[in-house]
Amino acid sequence: MHEISENSVLLVDDDPSIRGLLSMRLERAGFEVRQAEDGIDGLVKIGAELPKVIISDLEMPRMSGIEFITVVRRRFPAIPVIALSGSIPSEFPAGAKPNVWFEKGTLQVDSLLQAIHDLVRKTSGSGDFPQVVRPSVRLRTGVAADFILTCTDCLRTLRATSTPEDKSVDRTAICSYCEARVPYWIESTQPV
Repeated sequence: MHEISENSVLLVDDDPSIRGLLSMRLERAGFEVRQAEDGIDGLVKIGAELPKVIISDLEMPRMSGIEFITVVRRRFPAIPVIALSGSIPSEFPAGAKPNVWFEKGTLQVDSLLQAIHDLVRKTSGSGDFPQVVRPSVRLRTGVAADFILTCTDCLRTLRATSTPEDKSVDRTAICSYCEARVPYWIESTQPV
């Protein structure tokens, strides 16, 4: 079980001036603010400490806000998300719908602060998150094979390779997107 910091807000936005301005206002309101420059950086920050609330831009490089929110919803469903964007989409994908969203051009910081306070009050103090399961890969003994794994952090797929010389069962792949270490094990099968 992960503990969620009671006073922590993760602010994910690729614009440093927006991060700086909002961080200053949030800190004045009593929040501990951590900043991330995009969705990948946001996932790294979540891995270090779970925030009470996440505020995320929707348009970012490397991992869009929609993709980031989708990963957060699947991995950390107890953490509320506020979306910020230059233009709010008329519909969010089912797995990426934020709790609240604001348009940047008309954002009233007092309204944002009120939304954060409301979400903090409604959220429990700890997250009951599922354990990460190491993927099992079944391969024939002595055969080279390429296979696809799903990163346990960013949920993107990555390619891994086994050679006939590989004798180890416990393995680790490095995600090419977020650089997370993805453990897996090879369950050897005998040729038929």
